[in-house]
Formats: sequence, structure tokens, C-alpha cells
Amino acid sequence: MATKYAGRNGLVYADPGAGGNAGTGSAMVLVGALRAFTFDGSTDKIDVTEFGALNKTAVLGFPAARGTMEGFWASDDSTMRQCATNLNGCFIAVYPTQTQMTRYYAGPAWLDMSLRTAVDQAVTTTYNWEARGSMINVL
Repeated sequence: MATKYAGRNGLVYADPGAGGNAGTGSAMVLVGALRAFTFDGSTDKIDVTEFGALNKTAVLGFPAARGTMEGFWASDDSTMRQCATNLNGCFIAVYPTQTQMTRYYAGPAWLDMSLRTAVDQAVTTTYNWEARGSMINVL
């Protein structure tokens, strides 16, 4: 039977200077104030349907390397804001659980930030990221 894990133990590391090397921890810092992340590794399907075919057919292209991160705005943690404004992008590493630190997805990424504030909620942030180079997938 497969082992299951609680999402409460997920971790995100980032290097706003984009000078770190994922996996070595050289300039990676643990990002605070996050509560969720997603990873999308879906693969492109390229249409190769021919005349006279009975149905559409496809071949596989490249896998996606993108996702989201959600959390709360914290005035004293600027790591992700620096990542979002860095013209060279940043390095990120997402870990589904801190109990399995050998399982992660990491590499150079572009990051966009949005902020939401409402009278009846905490100030929240959402970060959309997409690969800007080869990513390491050891999930």
C-alpha cells in the first residue's frame, strides 16, 4: 500500500538572485507565509490527424513546467516579491513534504505575483511560475 502524506508539511525554497543551484542550497532560502502550491507537468499533445482518419490522433510534445503558489502577504518576507521583480528570474524548489526531502521539483523560473486584499479576509498573495530553463524532477 502506498504511503500518503499531509499537505501541511510542504515546503518552498527560492533564490531571488537566481544565482543558486537547485539541490545545493547555495543561496536558496525557505519561503515563509505560503500555504499551498501546485505543479503542472502536463504534456503537449500535437495533432497529427491525417486525411481519412476515423478519429483525431496525436503525438506527445514537451511536458509543461509551471504552477502556482499561494499564501499571505508578510511585510517582513520579501523573498517572493524579489523573485517576481528580478529581470533574470529566480530559482525555486517545491517539496510536497518535509518528511521526504529527496523528492522535489526545482530549477530556474519566471515568477509573477498578484496580491488580494478584502475587508473580511487576510491579505493574500498568489504567484504563478513557469520554467525559464531545465527543471529537476525527482518527485
